[in-house]
Amino acid sequence: MLKPLAAALALALGLISAASAAESWSKSRQQILDASGRPLLVPSVAFFKAGTTTPLAVYSDAALTKPLAQPVKADGTGRFPRIYLPTVLYAEQVTGPYGNLLWFDDGLGYVPPTADGGGGSGTVDLTAIAATGDVKWRMDAGIMPGWVRMNGRTLGGAGSGATELASATASAAFAYLWNTFPDTVASVVGGRGTSASSDFSAGKQIVIPTMQGLMQAGLDDMGSSPAGRLQTITDMTLSAGSTTATVFSSARLTIGMTVTATGISAGTTIADINGTTITLSLPASAGSTGTVSGARFSALGDAQVPGQIGGDALTGLSNRNLPATLPGGSVTVDYPAHSYITHETLAAASLSSSTGSVTVSNLQQGLANANTGVPPAKTFGVSQPNPGGGLPFSNLPPTRLGTFFLKL
Repeated sequence: MLKPLAAALALALGLISAASAAESWSKSRQQILDASGRPLLVPSVAFFKAGTTTPLAVYSDAALTKPLAQPVKADGTGRFPRIYLPTVLYAEQVTGPYGNLLWFDDGLGYVPPTADGGGGSGTVDLTAIAATGDVKWRMDAGIMPGWVRMNGRTLGGAGSGATELASATASAAFAYLWNTFPDTVASVVGGRGTSASSDFSAGKQIVIPTMQGLMQAGLDDMGSSPAGRLQTITDMTLSAGSTTATVFSSARLTIGMTVTATGISAGTTIADINGTTITLSLPASAGSTGTVSGARFSALGDAQVPGQIGGDALTGLSNRNLPATLPGGSVTVDYPAHSYITHETLAAASLSSSTGSVTVSNLQQGLANANTGVPPAKTFGVSQPNPGGGLPFSNLPPTRLGTFFLKL
């Protein structure tokens, strides 16, 4: 995919001449299939200068010294030979074994830099240099020829019913998505067949990876040692069949992170954290007892796999997200002893009447000073309710909106 760009740069630097610059036809060594997915018998291809019916010479070698007779025929299995074209815009016409037109695409290829007499500044067709699968951002909501919006809709061939683009010009982007990403990123409607070309010929659609409401970020490793910015890496000890595990350090771990490690099922997340003990959403697999070095935890699924999605513009806090030490308070009630006047003694008396006598007890006699006993202190906790609380808050950095496009 980067070959056209590399050639353009080489031309601009004077490393190769325009006359020798060449690109390999994208369907070289590939089979052309019919609607049922079977190879076509001896299809043919003819090449023309872009926008004309003037034949364009093509070659069997990268040096462009061995021209091929046109139309160039595929073999009995529908596979074309290696075909090299000059670095120009061109059209291609592919026909079936009986001369029936399979497709005619114009405006393919790219325009190389032009010499300016040694001044060092050439002109480049920037829209042609972009390679299939390249992504760019524009601060508008329009559409662009040669590009599709990354909006989660579908692309496919003419008659496929694709919702973003249904055209033969989508074949290269279809193959790029089909061969580069799994169904979790770019799913094929109706399921994947044996190859990208067979699915495209069968009229299937593929979902364009969405960038709706998303910001781009770099893989945590990106071909080098992990940076540890989008994931936490630590050792973890497992017990087969158990959801309980221990980690060397729980710093920078949070509930909901996806766990990637030997002995852990795909999609396993952290369900709870207590010190260095974590609870997994799924049990460790059989035979996994022991310590796993370099277990990876990320809120992005796997921070080392292209196309992962994570994060949210809004965040809410639970009690588990609050600091380990929280503000608190209490009130201690402690009454001191105090003085009062009471009786000196208690006595009993016998009262007589015509009907008999009655004994009266606990009669107070005299006066005396006394002190109350000291009651035990009692502590009352102080709650801190927050009526109307618990609302989410924005976690969105300063952002400007536009549209992401994918090159066809």
